[in-house]
Amino acid sequence: MSLNLASALQQSAALYPADTAIICGDRSYTFAELERWTGKIAEFFLFQGVRKGDHILLLAPNVPEFTAIYYAALRIGAVVVPINVQLLSQEIADILEHSDAKHVVVWHTLAEKGLEAFEKTDSCINIFFIGAKRCDLPENVLGHYTMGPLHRPVKFVLDELLDELPGNADYAQTSPDDTAVILYTSGTTGKSKGVELTHFNLFSNALYAQDRTLFIKHGDTAIAVLPLFHTFGQTAMQNAPLLAGAAIVMIPHFEVRKALGEMEKHKVTHIAAVPTMYNLMLQMLRRRQYDLAHLRAAISGGASLPAELYSEFEKIFHFPINEGYGLSETSPIVCMTHAVEPHAALLGQRCAVNKPGSIGPPIYGAEVKIMREDGAFADTEEAGELVVRGHNVMKGYYKDSAATEAAFVNGWFKTGDIAKCDADGYVYILDRAKDVIIRAGMNIYPREIEEVLHHHPAVQEAAVVGIADETLSESVIAFVVRAADSPVTVSELQKYCREHLALYKCPKTVVFQDTLPKNSTGKIQKRDLKKSWCSR
Repeated sequence: MSLNLASALQQSAALYPADTAIICGDRSYTFAELERWTGKIAEFFLFQGVRKGDHILLLAPNVPEFTAIYYAALRIGAVVVPINVQLLSQEIADILEHSDAKHVVVWHTLAEKGLEAFEKTDSCINIFFIGAKRCDLPENVLGHYTMGPLHRPVKFVLDELLDELPGNADYAQTSPDDTAVILYTSGTTGKSKGVELTHFNLFSNALYAQDRTLFIKHGDTAIAVLPLFHTFGQTAMQNAPLLAGAAIVMIPHFEVRKALGEMEKHKVTHIAAVPTMYNLMLQMLRRRQYDLAHLRAAISGGASLPAELYSEFEKIFHFPINEGYGLSETSPIVCMTHAVEPHAALLGQRCAVNKPGSIGPPIYGAEVKIMREDGAFADTEEAGELVVRGHNVMKGYYKDSAATEAAFVNGWFKTGDIAKCDADGYVYILDRAKDVIIRAGMNIYPREIEEVLHHHPAVQEAAVVGIADETLSESVIAFVVRAADSPVTVSELQKYCREHLALYKCPKTVVFQDTLPKNSTGKIQKRDLKKSWCSR
């Protein structure tokens, strides 16, 4: 049995060749053009020695090139490793090294840090730049390598090398359980882990999102405001629309006026976003009118959706946001409140009732349970850890059998989230067992920030927590005990963090304290720190 996620594009190009697949600014591509483009890139990859099973790291924002590289790599059976564009060069280098990526593709505006990471990683063979011609790249990026220990003198600018290629590269016969994508997510220890998602994981999750959640079909238009390097954006706003034959409007970087303007201009019908984005859009809609009459489906994930936001959205658009839940390890969708099919009432079908505050029941093919600490399953309305199994659950953590084994119990994946389930099978997230901070839908792990702070000579102790803020997201707050007689300032520590971490991970506020609250075993009590901050 063969299954290649890239067949989603292949089939839509055969069915709807002249229809628009991607819009980005003043650029647009039909399904036929996108499919031929991926074929050209795939051919070039093959000429440069890329083989089935090779890992290709992709560093790019939401641009058509992201999708073209993604599907070209899958087309020849390679594995895509998409990473956060905000990462610094050393963070990129660490992932390059761990992922065993032999090739790296970099968007032109990120060329310098991409090249710096490449040069730190002697296991990587090729670096390809996309989105610009040679003359538009920085001189130091284009400069020929001097003969050094790496002996890698070639850099490729893809935009100049594809014109003469026919674009007929064959689609590799991949098995459903073959790895298609590796997504890197930091663990609570601060060590990055590579989540291996298979062709079947991603294909089945996209098919469910298209057919059961979004009700997206040929002729519809989705908008990609979520980053495509994140599993939520990949599944809901790239793979699902392409599978359906729908168009995708891409926003390279989220900006609320830009997003709403594009939604109006292109008559967007579908959106997936995090609560922070919805909050900003609703705030803007209170001040300025946009014609969004075509919008008929909206999904929220990445963080809990406040009931007030849910109600305001429904009052404006006359349909509810579908709130979902998932993780990188689950492709990502695990649970989803029931979508309201626009024609259900006309067809005499009964529409399921949604429950604000719930993430809904599990999707088709996925099972969820609430597990007690002793491993037994909890009763209805009893709190415990949410565990999952099904077609959406990852293959494992790349090169980390210990972490993979620790993540499962009797075949159930442990999410680390505390939840309960009601008599109707609806799931409610109560708390996070892990200390993960969610900032605008991005996961931030305190341990990683704490380790950076602990390396500063003026820091004796540090603890990092997330505090809910006015954006309906979480701010990163660092509590620090300075070394004796240290004059270090807040701005100095924030600058130090910016030099060692991606900007979104850096503390918004640093609070100096004489001591940090601890329990009898010496463990820092982060709950007490949160209480002290909130009582200010």
